Amino acid sequence: MKKLPELKTEREEREFWRKHSITDYWEDLQESTDIFKRPKLAPVTLKFDPLVLKKIRMLAKKRGISYNAYIRYLLAKSVECDLVAVSR
Repeated sequence: MKKLPELKTEREEREFWRKHSITDYWEDLQESTDIFKRPKLAPVTLKFDPLVLKKIRMLAKKRGISYNAYIRYLLAKSVECDLVAVSR
């Protein structure tokens, strides 16, 4: 078994895992005690063209997520892009 090196930066960690397999270090790993709290979501009602909704559901299924999560992802990504564009 290999000993897991001490990685000081996130960049070092990314490079290390890009070149190594986690299975070589399995016994050296510890279970995380981090707690991730999902942010509260505000409900909204949207109406979609049925064909667009069908396409959204198909794309979400290919990604293995719910169509609601996929719509949230698409909207968040679009908002971030617009904020960058507006701030220029």
